Amino acid sequence: MPADQARARVDAALAAGGRLADDSCAPAWWSLASPDNKGVDIASWTDTTD
Repeated sequence: MPADQARARVDAALAAGGRLADDSCAPAWWSLASPDNKGVDIASWTDTTD
């Protein structure tokens, strides 16, 4: 997803009861887990032009 939306999605998932499983590669991606331990990654990209 666009980098300007990724952090908001992470924050929304945490506010909904999720937990942060790994943020060692943030802001490229975050690994989250739901309260019942189902995993999801949120990945971002930066739009660039060469």
